[in-house]
Amino acid sequence: MEIPFTVKPRPDTGLWNAKVGIWLFLASEVMLFGGLFSGYLFLRLGAGGEPDYFWPKDILSVEFGFVNTLILILSSVFVVVAWLQLKLRDFRKFQMWMFAVVACALIFLVNKGFEYKSKFTHYGIKLSDNSIVEGYKLDDTIIYEGLKETTIDVARFNGQFLEKIEGDTPKFFRVDAEGKTQGEAFELSVEKVQEIAKEENDKLREKHEASNKEKIENDSEAAVIRWLPAMGIKQISLVSENEFSIKIKRKKLRRSFPDSVKFRDQTSIKGTISKLTPGVFIAQVDRIDLRATDSETPETSSLVWNYLGNESPYKSGENTNSKNEDQASLNYNEEYQKSADVTDAHDPKKEAEKAKKIFIDSRQEVLDKASSKEVEP
Repeated sequence: MEIPFTVKPRPDTGLWNAKVGIWLFLASEVMLFGGLFSGYLFLRLGAGGEPDYFWPKDILSVEFGFVNTLILILSSVFVVVAWLQLKLRDFRKFQMWMFAVVACALIFLVNKGFEYKSKFTHYGIKLSDNSIVEGYKLDDTIIYEGLKETTIDVARFNGQFLEKIEGDTPKFFRVDAEGKTQGEAFELSVEKVQEIAKEENDKLREKHEASNKEKIENDSEAAVIRWLPAMGIKQISLVSENEFSIKIKRKKLRRSFPDSVKFRDQTSIKGTISKLTPGVFIAQVDRIDLRATDSETPETSSLVWNYLGNESPYKSGENTNSKNEDQASLNYNEEYQKSADVTDAHDPKKEAEKAKKIFIDSRQEVLDKASSKEVEP
């Protein structure tokens, strides 16, 4: 049985199946997204007052989103016009409108490029009271000094920390289980670690095989375990001739502690954070988010107001935090800011006050509404 009107239009409506199908598809899209957006609006507007959650009206760029949406709509219109010109057999106008479609696509991609670049270079710092500071030009450099004792993971060592040593790279000694140095000092490298591991593994293998041989001599039916690579040496402990310091970005580390540092290749070095460490540094603060803080009065008690604009706590040596956790602080350097952003005056302190005002006003508005509902009979 042949399906009617697949190509030939119906005599009463002038429509054929494909045209009706595409309009049904478009109608279903309108209903789907219309339902999703309507559901979101009803839930958002009808939700009970939350004093710490408000509309992000001062965060999102509505104008930028409007321009991109307009470009998308225009490109759709231009495609339809180009298709119409093609049906009219006017190939030159078809080409012209298709060029307009391609131009819209390029403009859209350029706009998205600016938008994504802004997002990729935008960072956030979460402080210990759950307050969040966001902005641009992040500097998370950390300096460790007084480094000597080093523990290396044989399988993963890639020499990363050697590239970050400030000044001359010292030589290292092997250290036994009691902490005593062994042999002569040597220049540390990936090849040297592999050489040491091979020597130690050969000794362990000979000892293991000798033990198996002794068991068989004593008992011919004794069960023995053959040597496996997993039985080899896992870590090597070293100590340097002289103390050294390293300077590295926090994001390139696995963990940073007040008394030690751990690299991504599992190399662990004991030392202290230098007083010259600037702390986590955001040159252009553009948003402060206090919604997740535990305090009932975050507008006055949050750590953000203690750190914003202050110098590193390590500089004065007053940092007394001894917990083994990643260290973070917030700083602002006015001279760096002037050199970094000449075209657009950008004062993080003023913007912090603006963000604080927006937060307090929005929070107070919701609290007032909640209080008025409580007193209603």
